[in-house]
Amino acid sequence: MDETVFLKLGGSLLTDKTGVEVVRADVLARLAVEIAAARQARPGLRLVLGHGSGSFGHVAAARYGTRQGVHTAAEWHGFADVARAAAALNHLVILALV
Repeated sequence: MDETVFLKLGGSLLTDKTGVEVVRADVLARLAVEIAAARQARPGLRLVLGHGSGSFGHVAAARYGTRQGVHTAAEWHGFADVARAAAALNHLVILALV
């Protein structure tokens, strides 16, 4: 039976929150192996994968205060930096999974 599962990889699991934009490569590699094994064991598994931002997006968001909204030019710069940081982590996750 086909099944769709949403799996969220937490940002604190994927990153070292004591640094800025530091991925835990060993953990990411292990998770990629585990995900591949699960998909191989269950060919009908449809996996929707998401992940948090950890030391990538959260650090930039805190630096610019983007949780309070975006109104000034500096805050828009912060918004763009948060998006860049989140995309950088997403890129690393995708590379680990392919």
